[in-house]
Parts: sequence; structure tokens; C-alpha cells
Amino acid sequence: MGAGGSRARQNAMRSGVVVLGAVAFGYLSFRVGFKPYLDQAQEAIESSNDPPAAAAAADDDESGADVPGEGVADPAPSKDPAVVLRD
Repeated sequence: MGAGGSRARQNAMRSGVVVLGAVAFGYLSFRVGFKPYLDQAQEAIESSNDPPAAAAAADDDESGADVPGEGVADPAPSKDPAVVLRD
């Protein structure tokens, strides 16, 4: 009876190793396959975090404050990944 328990334990450990290997392979293939899209999304997120130069200049300029639409910063870009990847 002890030999059967040992074999079951070995099979369970072998299955665990196979599952972990499959997960690691899937993760790496996803990263390699979608690398251009992930890089583009990362650049878009980083650029959306930086304030645009035009909005900063409009905030400093008080002369156009009485004209509607002047000096108003554009709304923040969407952080939705679908929108980032579409552009």
C-alpha cells in the first residue's frame, strides 16, 4: 500500500510541474506575440501621464481667459486599452 501512495505523489508532482511549465510557456508566448502592441500601449500610457506643453502654456497665459474655449485644457485621454491600441 505504501508503494501506491508514493506513485500517486510522484504523478501529482509531475502534473504540477507540467502545469507550471505550460503556464510559463503561455505567458512567454503571449509577451513575445503581443510585444509591439504592449510597447505601444505602454508609450501611450506614459505620454498621457505627462502634461502636454500646449496645456501648460495655456494655463500660464491669462490674456485669453475671457474667450470661451481658450485656455481650457483638453480632457484627459482615455486609459482604456482598446482605445490605446486602436490609435
